[in-house]
Amino acid sequence: MAAEYDVTRGGAERATVQAGDVAPHLPAGDVLEIGVGTGLVAAALRREVPAVRLAGVDIAAAMLDLARDRLPGGLLRASALRLPFPDACLDGVVAVHVLHVVPDVAATLAEAARVLRPGGRVVALHAEGNPPPDELTEATRPLHHILRGRPDTPDAVRRAAGDRLRLVVQQPSSPRRAQHTPAELANLVERRLWSSLWDLDDDAWRRHVEPVIAALRALPDQDRPRPQEGRMTLTVLERV
Repeated sequence: MAAEYDVTRGGAERATVQAGDVAPHLPAGDVLEIGVGTGLVAAALRREVPAVRLAGVDIAAAMLDLARDRLPGGLLRASALRLPFPDACLDGVVAVHVLHVVPDVAATLAEAARVLRPGGRVVALHAEGNPPPDELTEATRPLHHILRGRPDTPDAVRRAAGDRLRLVVQQPSSPRRAQHTPAELANLVERRLWSSLWDLDDDAWRRHVEPVIAALRALPDQDRPRPQEGRMTLTVLERV
């Protein structure tokens, strides 16, 4: 995914909007972004909050290769479940569009709580954006059952916070705007560029995904962009 991640996820424009959501809730001091990816959000956060000393971890070496120019000297390859930091050494942990792909949200938040000082904060952007209905969302509706049970819904994240993190804020994020043509979206689905499609077996692919690709390719004006807007969830948790 590394080579195509930025261009298929909204690029620097989306990263700037997301950093703007996160920045007002970050304490000054030492902050870690888990799932730092290609470093786009981290770079935007450095511009938004210059007082923050920012580091990032990711399990994907190819992602970190792309992030090095954006966060020089501040990257480690590590799992969000085993952060290479001592207890109570950080002021903030950032998780942008990553809680849906970690193996265990509760364990991830518990590990974040471990490395936070008392009063430190986890600031997360998560959950599905849910754009309003249009041709594209109608065509992809059969895929929605695959997203059911998603581990990073607002309720799930609140429950996963446990006893060491208290909820400070949970609210819709700034709108995420995108423009896809039917042909582009069909191509994204066909190439499994959504994380919800990575682990589908052949039978589930034939039953649920191939009809969606066909429906997208059957829409008129295949190369005309359709604007979409959706909001993720911003959750701020504080170490008690």
